[in-house]
Amino acid sequence: MKATKLPSGNWRCRAYDNKTKKCKSFTAPTKKEAEYLASEWLNGKKQKRSLSRETVAQCVRNYIESKENILSPSSIRGYLIILNNSINEIENININDLTERDLQSWVNSNASRYKPKSVKSQYGLVTAALRQAKIMLDFNSVLLPRIPKSEKKIPNEKEIALILEMVEGTSVELPVTIAVTLGLRQSEIAALKWSDYDGQVLDIHAAVVPDKHSKFVYKNTTKSQASTRKIEVDGILKERLDRAEHTGEFISPMLPSSVLRKFNQLCDKKGLPRYTMHEQRHGNASMMLAMGVPDKYAMKRLGQSSPSMVKEIYQHLYEDKEKEVAKTMSATYENLYRKKKNT
Repeated sequence: MKATKLPSGNWRCRAYDNKTKKCKSFTAPTKKEAEYLASEWLNGKKQKRSLSRETVAQCVRNYIESKENILSPSSIRGYLIILNNSINEIENININDLTERDLQSWVNSNASRYKPKSVKSQYGLVTAALRQAKIMLDFNSVLLPRIPKSEKKIPNEKEIALILEMVEGTSVELPVTIAVTLGLRQSEIAALKWSDYDGQVLDIHAAVVPDKHSKFVYKNTTKSQASTRKIEVDGILKERLDRAEHTGEFISPMLPSSVLRKFNQLCDKKGLPRYTMHEQRHGNASMMLAMGVPDKYAMKRLGQSSPSMVKEIYQHLYEDKEKEVAKTMSATYENLYRKKKNT
């Protein structure tokens, strides 16, 4: 019993009941929905909409609880924030009474208070919960706010040098140096232990993330399989690691929020923008690409599972590099012209 795509773009699935010798056709926006409706009718399991008393809020909460031991603590925390703050307009509606118009009204209302990316995340959570509850709506018909393409804020080469200089001897010397020179995520830096460093290589295999109660917890897994990696250490980072005092088991015993707060204070004193630790990661990736490091190696070093992520998100052109390119191209055409003229 497979659905076929119609010229209109919808999907149709026909179900035949051998007992009653009846055939019924079901049409839906997606193949999965059409096949589900046909299967539901064929198996005689179709429920009346009035039987369920579950609200949208209850539905979302049930969805979150069903994923609690599978998703990361930070993901669960993010879901709970959405549940508690962002679905007020539809939270008390019975899931069987919910319509596409209700969803569109809610999205429209949130678009005036949240950034487009946040609205997309809110909608994604609610629709995932509704799909799990077998609520069949035309989710694709709801228009979401467009996420504008923005240029990432990252430090240039001169600022990177200044950052490495200004953190020397401070309480954030190691975490910031690691972020700048290796491009590790903030959660990965916070989880690094001295036992993860053998004098030559750093073993990245854990993360420190906020749980659903906003308390930072250590988990012995990284963001993804690709994020578990080993990176050779040399140069300024090795020098700073080797001379550092081991005051505890963690290389950076400070909480991620404390590291960022101290780093921002140093940036303010030096007149630098308040770069986040993740923006240091962006800078590291861009430096590798500007130096011609192959995507495969940059991807592995950053712990990314897809090379397209490296290019699309992390490739930034510094202003100085743009000027260099402009001068190089101008000189190239000038030489071509002079050569032709002399000939």
